[in-house]
Amino acid sequence: MSRENAERLREAFDAFNERGEIVVEHLASDFEMHQASSIIDTAGVFRGPNALRESLEELQGSFEDLRFEPEEFHEAPGGELVVFIRVLGQGRGSQLQVDNRIAWVVTFRGDETARVVVYEEPNDALAAVGLRE
Repeated sequence: MSRENAERLREAFDAFNERGEIVVEHLASDFEMHQASSIIDTAGVFRGPNALRESLEELQGSFEDLRFEPEEFHEAPGGELVVFIRVLGQGRGSQLQVDNRIAWVVTFRGDETARVVVYEEPNDALAAVGLRE
């Protein structure tokens, strides 16, 4: 596993959790984010370096104390990183507590992040990159 890429991801999660900062400087200009349906109201593919920022800002608007805690990193045969993430928060209006586990498959091109695919089920993310059937 590229320790540098994993460490950069950890630092980005820490910046978001500690300061609400959304780190985008390592995103490729043609970055893509493939969003799962139940994680946010709008599903689909979002493009450009602002895609991640826009998605996370929308979530921040819906939840108080939103946190993304990376729990595990797995390297895929193709070089992608699969990150198991615990998502914690509280709905702004509903006060509903969220404690969910999702996964990101992160694809790198050199030292840039080219793509993030969000999976509702961590095992689906592993299967998508050939780590499980």
